[in-house]
Amino acid sequence: MVQISLSTLKTILFTIGPLTLPSIVSYYRRYRARSRSRPVPIRPLPSHVLIALNILFVSCLFALISTIPTFAPENIFLVTSSRLQTPNDVLFTRLGYLRPHGKLTVADDLLKPRIASIGARCLYLFYGPSVVTHCPFCVSDEPMSYFWYAIPMILFPHILHLFALGAATSSAIAGKEGNRWRTLAIMIGVGLAVFECYLTGAGDFKANARALKPEDLNHFHWNMRIWRGMLIAVADAVLAGFLWASATNRMFVVPPTAAERMETLTKLLENARGRLGALSVVRNVVVRDEGLRRKAEAYWRKEGQVMAEVMDEREVVEAWILILAENVAAKSAADYFVDSLPGQPDGPLLTMHAGHIEVTPEHHGNLFFWHFQNRHIANRQRTVLWLNGGPGCSSMDGALMEIGPYRLKDSEHLVYSDGSWDEFANVLFVDNPVGTGYSYVDTDSYVTELTQMADQMVQFLEKFFALFPEYVTNDLYIAGESYAGQHIPYIAKAILARNAKQEDKRWNLSGLLIGNGWISPVEQYDAYIQFGYQAGLIQGGTDIAKKLEAMYSECVTTLNKPGGADKVDQPACEKILTKMLDLTRKGNRCFNMYDVRLDDTWPSCGMNWPPDLKRVTPYLRREDVKQALHINKDKQSGWIECAGAVSNAFHPKSKPSISILPELLEHVPMVLFSGDQDLICNHVGTEELIHNMEWNGAKGFELSPGTMAPRRDWTFEGEPAGIYQEARNLTYVLFYNSSHMVPFNFPRRSRDMLDRFMDVDIASIGGKPTDSRIDGEKGVQTSVGGHPNSTVAEEAEKEKIEKAKYAAYYRSGEVALVIVTVAAVAWGWFVWKDRRKRAGYQGLFGGSSSYLPRMNGVGFRDSRGTPNGRDVEAADFDEGELDDLHVVEPREEGTERYSIGGESSEDDIGESERKNRHVDGTAETKEKQ
Repeated sequence: MVQISLSTLKTILFTIGPLTLPSIVSYYRRYRARSRSRPVPIRPLPSHVLIALNILFVSCLFALISTIPTFAPENIFLVTSSRLQTPNDVLFTRLGYLRPHGKLTVADDLLKPRIASIGARCLYLFYGPSVVTHCPFCVSDEPMSYFWYAIPMILFPHILHLFALGAATSSAIAGKEGNRWRTLAIMIGVGLAVFECYLTGAGDFKANARALKPEDLNHFHWNMRIWRGMLIAVADAVLAGFLWASATNRMFVVPPTAAERMETLTKLLENARGRLGALSVVRNVVVRDEGLRRKAEAYWRKEGQVMAEVMDEREVVEAWILILAENVAAKSAADYFVDSLPGQPDGPLLTMHAGHIEVTPEHHGNLFFWHFQNRHIANRQRTVLWLNGGPGCSSMDGALMEIGPYRLKDSEHLVYSDGSWDEFANVLFVDNPVGTGYSYVDTDSYVTELTQMADQMVQFLEKFFALFPEYVTNDLYIAGESYAGQHIPYIAKAILARNAKQEDKRWNLSGLLIGNGWISPVEQYDAYIQFGYQAGLIQGGTDIAKKLEAMYSECVTTLNKPGGADKVDQPACEKILTKMLDLTRKGNRCFNMYDVRLDDTWPSCGMNWPPDLKRVTPYLRREDVKQALHINKDKQSGWIECAGAVSNAFHPKSKPSISILPELLEHVPMVLFSGDQDLICNHVGTEELIHNMEWNGAKGFELSPGTMAPRRDWTFEGEPAGIYQEARNLTYVLFYNSSHMVPFNFPRRSRDMLDRFMDVDIASIGGKPTDSRIDGEKGVQTSVGGHPNSTVAEEAEKEKIEKAKYAAYYRSGEVALVIVTVAAVAWGWFVWKDRRKRAGYQGLFGGSSSYLPRMNGVGFRDSRGTPNGRDVEAADFDEGELDDLHVVEPREEGTERYSIGGESSEDDIGESERKNRHVDGTAETKEKQ
């Protein structure tokens, strides 16, 4: 008899769980990635599948209700708190006190004589009161008789469950979507029934005989009712999840077979044929009836007159011309392909596309993009949309100075950037909004509102994905810095709204990353002075500090006015930073507001930074570069980093993005990261806005009341890199010794942050993982170079190819040597054979020959001598003497001789040389500080 206790089940789960859970998660991710890569769009839930889900819901609900103790039969040992050894009279006397009027019921009277013994009471706890009371053939000496009587009652709820599963997965109700899971559902239902029968039949009902206290009793029958209901509910919920995911094409996607596609097309053609037939019948009736024919002719004459009048209108003509012009000028993805880039480094050019996409035709508004295809695919496809701030600052800063694959060595030559974000993600740089960088628009039509900017970006993405449909199913991440802290949340909100309207064409918005972002003016204006104190820019109690504190008081007064805190920019508060830089300058030098460790000329104070800008500006203004990037001729002005006209026109009435972050965090994970040496959007303000923000049921990084998420130390390749803190879909990363543009200082560390956020794991593709630890623990394996087709690995591969060529030439020489040697041996054998024929038998045994001189014993004569007078014709000689004959090749003294059949030592030498010359494919990289 076998008994499986709750502790045994827990032990099994704790033992097997850690081994099986990672495999289950990995399988789920692979299956989800495969499902996403299939060209089957997500669709709304079919109505017939909804009926099946409702059936499963009702079944699940009844199963859970059955676990409520109210619906379970009474357990007299529980209600009376009695031991198993309690005398029968005492037990039922206690029970009588609990009954109405203090009298036992009829059921009590029937039960009393049947549980007089300890064994009968054990059977009562195991099979329940109904079996013990009503079984007509059961006796305690044959406990299995109780089991056979209990079988129908055990199977009854499972039979009902099987009916529910059968209905929910039948073709008549759930269609082919439900029928797909029918076999699995029946197997689960039958398995649950068999499992309960096994536990009941194999259980040890006598175990309770050893229990001395009421709390030690195992109430098997009542416990099994609870477990049965819970398992049935779980099975129904899991099946419902599978059915929903497969019916909406979110997971377990099975593309239609060729036969199914043919059947669908056949039905469509038959339907079209039927409609055409009906149309022909109607047409014949009209043609044959004179009255109907006259009405039809009159209608088409009238229609022609109306269309002629419409086409005479000027607006309609202009619209037609515009449509025709657009169709003529319509571009394809090939028109955006960048086939060469001035100054590109040696080696194959990265796959990239660039050019303009029109978003406001009425104002000639065009957004410029530069797209880099990922170099490798880890576990799934991803695209990162990068935006710089301003407003009005070009995202070419990000492309050529931060996260792009290239940096400028000088104004003419590009070099590869170590730590670029295109390693495992497609990166899309967009000059946003219109008028920024290479983007352009009519000078009276600059963007003025955040919602207007977001709508134009959504329109841009619609057209971009139409041009490049291979990226539409990618996981989409939006990243940026500075004023993009306003742009990114509003774009994300617009995308979510668009997804809600187009369920079948959803974009997979998977995350947001904002670096040193301008998000919440209330906290970030206050942080100017607070950061100044912490960084030692100003000293408390000085005249400078007092002046700045007075300005901040005016700022607070403005913010406290009605609607004051609902503005993205407050001029009264903007003056604080300018005044701080002015009061703290020394002569013509002031602090760099983007990196307070540096200084700059007044009044630039950082506008001349970073130093790469001196190379980027002339490079992007070159005509050959503009041609390579497909810059439209309508873009008449040269590239500038930040467009003042765009910034001056941008005065949004929208609320700051902090107002919509909590809503976004309900749907999309987010990273806020900061360089600790930035002043203009410093980390003090970012940490304060997080502390004051409420999202997902709590405030700040609070895990539970009074408990905050820990600030975990981050080390990168053995050096302190920063701090990680995360809770409820929000991650905050502080970068040590970094400026306003974190990837400019630490591209490799920023790439590691991105890979962690995107769950990139190179374990599936190989590569050299970087040593990045949080609180000393490594996460998933991420890599910054050194994987199979990275730039570093490509150089190593070239070296391997060259070595392989050398080895091939070496082997070719060996083969030629063997061929020549074999030819020489064959020639020698032929000469020896010819001489043997001409010498005759006498020459063989040392006799004189009339044809050849003796040559002092040199020849074929055996050195041991051979007795003369033997009969050669009678074979009077030892055949072993022929074996002792050798052809001796003349050679110079001291010359080494190789055996034809022996192994040449050159093989060993060559292998040794190849081992000594082997170069590791990985290369050390130095991070740009």
